[in-house]
Amino acid sequence: MPILETLSAAQILLAVGALLLGAFVQGAVGFAYGLIATPLLLWAGLPLPEAVGAVGGAGLVQTATGCWKFRRHIVWRDLPGLAAGRTLGLPFGILVMAWLTAGGAVLMKQGVGFVVLGTVLLISLLRPKPRSRVSRRWVAPVGLSSGVMSGVTGIGGPPLVLWVVAHDWSTKRGRVFLWVLFLQLMPIQLALMWWKFGGNVGWAIGLGWAMAPGVIWATTLGAKLGSRWSRERMRRVILGVLVVLALASIASPWLG
Repeated sequence: MPILETLSAAQILLAVGALLLGAFVQGAVGFAYGLIATPLLLWAGLPLPEAVGAVGGAGLVQTATGCWKFRRHIVWRDLPGLAAGRTLGLPFGILVMAWLTAGGAVLMKQGVGFVVLGTVLLISLLRPKPRSRVSRRWVAPVGLSSGVMSGVTGIGGPPLVLWVVAHDWSTKRGRVFLWVLFLQLMPIQLALMWWKFGGNVGWAIGLGWAMAPGVIWATTLGAKLGSRWSRERMRRVILGVLVVLALASIASPWLG
């Protein structure tokens, strides 16, 4: 793979570890796959489009597997408005990704760092009260913001996670809701990125596909171990790790 020819052995190991660690955390706490993997892939030396492509390639198989496994819990009426908003917001996010990429490695790391830090603040500070139905006026802003964030960094989950938390849904319904929306947008996102940024994105997607069995294994392992630990305590630890990772990315010009 040409993308691997530009990386040292240490960088390749870090890239593989980033995908596996992100999947493990996803399985343990139910979120943070892209939040963990994308910044670490940037530190491994991948440009932002290739990092998002690798995460998306592996995530495509992972989410498809989850959707099939929990297909009985899909409530189709939950999906159309948010799916449309995500699709409309995606191209604008990819334009911002192109700007970050043109700015070089430092700007890419800082951009992702600010997104990760903002996500941690949202998750920590916003605790909407669960209810059976949320006002439809929130569908457009949640869908559009998720689509833009997906286009910029591949991390479009936070607005959707808040949408799930605001509903009194079962855990399985909430998770498969997220997976279906990720699966709906991911092929469009990867195709647009491949068209916009060229062939290395295709190789990165292939790398993600090759890692898919390991990603599924790491997710399963995380879910098993996560069930034995305090979910709230683990959530706090992961949020702390994300803060450190975000601040390190933002401060990358001074860290070298």
